[in-house]
Amino acid sequence: MKKRLIASVVIVLATLLSIVFKFIPYVGEYIFDLFALFIVYVSSMEICNLMNNKTNRFMVVLYAVVNYAIAIICLEIVPGINFSLAVCFQILALPIYLLIVFVVECIKNKKETTQTKWTTALNTLICCIYPAFITMLIVNINHIDKFIGIPNISVALLVLTFLIPMLTDTLAYLVGSLIKGPKLAPTISPKKTISGAIGGLVGGVIASMIVFAIMKNVADWNSFLEIYNLQWWAFLILGVVGSILGQCGDLFESKIKRNAGVKDSGNLIPGHGGMLDRVDALIFVIAFIYLFLIIALF
Repeated sequence: MKKRLIASVVIVLATLLSIVFKFIPYVGEYIFDLFALFIVYVSSMEICNLMNNKTNRFMVVLYAVVNYAIAIICLEIVPGINFSLAVCFQILALPIYLLIVFVVECIKNKKETTQTKWTTALNTLICCIYPAFITMLIVNINHIDKFIGIPNISVALLVLTFLIPMLTDTLAYLVGSLIKGPKLAPTISPKKTISGAIGGLVGGVIASMIVFAIMKNVADWNSFLEIYNLQWWAFLILGVVGSILGQCGDLFESKIKRNAGVKDSGNLIPGHGGMLDRVDALIFVIAFIYLFLIIALF
């Protein structure tokens, strides 16, 4: 328990620092990008392990770099490309990358059958999508300031993105441990309870309403709410749906681990397991927040 608590504090501090560093002119947002890339790298290696290494690990790592390059080119270098169009280029790159991986497999493993090469290529692509592609959407959110035209609005959005799964996980654990009761998905994750899921839902709502209250009291961020007519109920929806999706992400990763016959995705974080065990809920929340921003703002 002590190791778990210390690790939790370290995780929270590292996340807060990566966001606080965004206030450093010129380089702050790139420091956060490095933080995101580290998460993607470690979690991608863990998912490759869970798939019994039937992937091209180098190509998975390379994809994260390629995806980041596409994001930066679209968001920071090429003028006139908007926030929603950037992700289109990132999506279009996926089938192209699949063909590249297949060609690499053909060159590297000449004795393997075509079916085996395609299987490895497809498994590699799956690892590129989950967790790499989805998690890397947080880089797009990190660079949204120039499109919104409101200073540091990405700070509030990043806090929202991290806080929803954090409070969902915390309250789900506390309420589930206290009340217990019927299991939520006993065949996938035996420890999770329905009471814990409800507690997690409350945590997600609390997180979103905290961020809304903060934004209402910061002039620039309040102007963002007014310009896009974002009321309290919009954040209530973000909290509810974000919490539900975060818990689905947790169960999704638990299913992957169960299929692989392991308890944790890794042993990087004492008391918590691997990186993927900590960001499984975050990954689904990132995708939802990004989709919400595209719909609401553009």
